[in-house]
Amino acid sequence: MTFTDEQVRGPFAWFTHVHRFESRPDGGTRMIDQVAFAAPFGPLGRLAERLVLARYMRTLIETRNEWLRRQVRTSR
Repeated sequence: MTFTDEQVRGPFAWFTHVHRFESRPDGGTRMIDQVAFAAPFGPLGRLAERLVLARYMRTLIETRNEWLRRQVRTSR
């Protein structure tokens, strides 16, 4: 199963976030996030992507996923 979030308007030139869910042999579910984006402002935006945004977005998604993991574990 998958679903996709796409920016309609906002700070990025474009932004897509695909959530993919896979069944695990132990009965659990594995969630895989695929994020793709482009910063505005041409060459300056691409520089910002390399220097700051790529790491920031990865950390943001990883932090959110860890929070979700903890919520699921405590609700069982």
